[in-house]
Amino acid sequence: MSLKRTAVQMARRVSKGAAAVMLHYSGARAAIAAAARKAAGGRRVLILSYHRVVEKIDSDDARTVPTMSITRETFRRHLVQLAETHDIVSLDDALSALSGKSSPARDLAVITFDDGYRGVYNHAYPVMKELGVPGIVYVPSAYVGTQDRLLHDRLWDALARMQERNLSGTAVGVPSALQPFLTRAVEGAPPLGKVLERLISDHSTEVLDGLSSALEERLGLRGIAVPEGHLNMSWEQLRELNANGISIGAHTVGHTVLTHLPLEKAARDLQQCKATLEAGLRAKVNHFAYCNGWYSPGIAQALQSLGFHSAVTTEDLPNTPGVDPFALKRKVLWENSSVGALGGYSEALTACQFDDVFGALSLQTPVLGARPTNLGPDTAKSAGKSPLRAHG
Repeated sequence: MSLKRTAVQMARRVSKGAAAVMLHYSGARAAIAAAARKAAGGRRVLILSYHRVVEKIDSDDARTVPTMSITRETFRRHLVQLAETHDIVSLDDALSALSGKSSPARDLAVITFDDGYRGVYNHAYPVMKELGVPGIVYVPSAYVGTQDRLLHDRLWDALARMQERNLSGTAVGVPSALQPFLTRAVEGAPPLGKVLERLISDHSTEVLDGLSSALEERLGLRGIAVPEGHLNMSWEQLRELNANGISIGAHTVGHTVLTHLPLEKAARDLQQCKATLEAGLRAKVNHFAYCNGWYSPGIAQALQSLGFHSAVTTEDLPNTPGVDPFALKRKVLWENSSVGALGGYSEALTACQFDDVFGALSLQTPVLGARPTNLGPDTAKSAGKSPLRAHG
């Protein structure tokens, strides 16, 4: 990372942290939150999204997306602080409130995890059990109990090593058919996170798997031991969570951005993921998380046809009564989400995050995930038919 980029990030952190302190301790944060509740016509539901929970941030985290890691201690502080202003409930209870079937006395919060990392079992689960906090983990079914890393972790590791060695795709020897994808992604020398974001936004899982395999082969990464924290939970661990207040949701078969697929293929993926998880868990799976937060009307309809009750996005907005249960909003948090102006944990900043104060003041804009339905050539020919019934 360049010194200039580091300086800019530090300046932003300091200014945001200082603003949070002013808003929190002046009483403005509470007033803004109260006004937002009144405008919404009822209590709000905050759905928080986490990924990897770790004992501490160490060298392993340099090999995966840093904005997906949070330490056990910071996660615990989040839960304790959250309970001061919100009732932390299950997703089913939150849906009941959003549909008007119940009237909670306070704002509600739901704890969710994406990707099924083992750190949820090793580090988050003990904390949640101790505090009596429910939650839900969204799992890509093909990775359960395997030694395989998720595609975004593989890509990040390979791209980071290229950057460390000051290598281009050409220097690494990426096949000519894949070279243009990598060239476009690194154009303008953006941060590594932006490179990964461009690749995921522009290309299917199949293309990215090919690119990742080519990079791993040429960088000598094949056969390298994968840190345990980068792996998925086992069926036994998932069943234990499911029996103790942390339910299991679906997250596609192979962590696929479904809007890249024709609708019929996306529907088959959903069907297979649900069936595999339910067989392994020996329990129903009723909730879903969109990979990359992207969704479409057709995919939402397919989810409903399969009997799902809800689906979550990564749109950073509060949920209010009447929200579409298949486009629920979530706030994604990680270790630095609570780092204040002085570099330590900031209760003021965390409180502003929980109450969506920066969004209410239009100081940050959510990235929306709605996309057009990808009909594909086969589905377009049979318009009007259910994508599920078309395949029996």
